[in-house]
Order: sequence, then C-alpha cells, then structure tokens
Amino acid sequence: MQIKELEVKELRQVSQWLYGMNGQDRHFVAWLASDENEIYEQIWTLTQFKEPLAYVAWENNEIIGFLGILPFFEHKLCRLLGPFAIKHEAEVLEGLWNKASLTIEMYFNAVKVACFQVNQELIDFCEQHAFHLYNTEKTLIQWRDTFQPMHVDASSIVEATPEDQAAIAALHPDGAYYTAAEMFELKHQAGNYLWGYQQNGEIAGYLYFETILPEEEGEICFVNVAPSDRGEGVGTALIEHALQYAFHALNLNSVTISVRTANQDAEHLYRQFGFEVWNVIHAYEKVFQEPIVRNTFH
Repeated sequence: MQIKELEVKELRQVSQWLYGMNGQDRHFVAWLASDENEIYEQIWTLTQFKEPLAYVAWENNEIIGFLGILPFFEHKLCRLLGPFAIKHEAEVLEGLWNKASLTIEMYFNAVKVACFQVNQELIDFCEQHAFHLYNTEKTLIQWRDTFQPMHVDASSIVEATPEDQAAIAALHPDGAYYTAAEMFELKHQAGNYLWGYQQNGEIAGYLYFETILPEEEGEICFVNVAPSDRGEGVGTALIEHALQYAFHALNLNSVTISVRTANQDAEHLYRQFGFEVWNVIHAYEKVFQEPIVRNTFH
C-alpha cells in the first residue's frame, strides 16, 4: 500500500471512486458533494494550496482509500472528507490520518467528521483517536409518492433578498455548517433556494433548500423561526412550501431533513408531514491547542 498526495492528473479517477463510495451508507461521510462533477471541483480545490490537503491510498494502481481536508481558515476549523477505505480498513484509515494530521495540527485547532451510524470503521477510528461525539442527528426522508399536502397558506413566503440577510443571520444558529452569508451565495446555484416568511414587514423565519441530485433528491438544510413567532405555523408553512416546490416544480423523488435526537418537538413536526427515519448521523470533533501556524497557506 502507498499513500500519496492527490495529484491533478488523478482527479477524474478519484472523483469517480468517491462518488461510488459516498453513495453507500456504510461508507458515507458528510460534507462531500453528491454529484460526481461537484466532487471533482471540490477535490480539485484541495490541490490548489501550497500544503497538501488530500491523500489517496493505492494498492497495485487501485484506489483503496482517500482523505481530504476541507479548510475553514476564518474559524481555524477543518472538516474531513473521509477517511474512506475499502481494504485493510484499520491500516488504511490510520495511514491516511498519520499523513493528514500533520497539516491539521499545524493550521487548525479543531477538526470535524460526520458519518452514518452504520459506518462502523469510521466510528471506531474516531473513538480510538479521542474524537468527541458532539452531536447525533436523525436524517428523515419524505417521498413524493407518499406526500400528503396540508394546504397551508403560503402567501407570506417570499424569496430572500440581500435586504433580508441581516434578519436571517440573526435567526441562523451559531456554528452551523453554512453561515448566513454562505447561504446567500449558495442560493444562486441551480436547484438551491432560500425562502423567508414575511410577517408585518419582518422576517419571522426562513428555510434553505438544496437540490442534491436533480430529479432525484433534495435537502431542507435549515429551517428556523424567530422565538416570538414559534407555534404560529411559520415553520409548517415554510416546510409545506419547500416540499410542494421540490415535488412539483423540481420533480424530485425525495426530500431529507436532519434533526438532533434531543429536539423532539422538531421531529414531531417533521413526522406530521410524513417524514420517516432514514439514517442516524454521528458528528465527531477533535480539538487541539492553538495552531502552530496562524496565517493561511496559498
């Protein structure tokens, strides 16, 4: 087995391999793109830095493992794309981590990874390396064929504009995987939408939706309501609107949404729409001391 830095000439082969891997529940990890071309662009970005941010494990010219480092320099945080392994799992995961951890500890003070509960090899790896389980979420799914609309009034729902960014940012949770500013950038991509619920000229809630696979799957990434407006049907209207749009305008087969296992009120609301448990995601974090190198690399 050889573990080498990802090279540009290998991008197509590696992105195809990752696309196949991440489509399997037992190998799935969060934050890797779902579309093969988007995976290509995502890992291409990792080859554009001075320091290595992606590694590939090879055996006889066959890919058997991968680990990418997705950097968020402003937060001194990185997220792991992987580690993946299909052979000699413990050895490959350990080898990839040994390579990547040098860069991680040098530039970041926290690293996160998230996977489905069935990815036992990765869960074992996180526990062996003293990652902290900071969140457990259920992923719920709603299918177009079983969707029963509630026919909620959607007249107060509007597409979010730049003028709404401050109000939405005030409702957006700290530490979320997208900031409010990032949602406003991402909503310009095809299949992504950011809707607000306008009440008395103010934004009482919002919902951010992404198309994961065109004509296949979408995800309600965030839905949040102002504390003073909770229990007034704002969240219900936003979710109803997103599902109607996903199934009828975008012709998607399914929509997923994630909820913390402790948030029983939210799960109860989602189940009213027919969402059912699809999988459980475990999110791990490892915190270091202040990074050795404070400036970002180019």
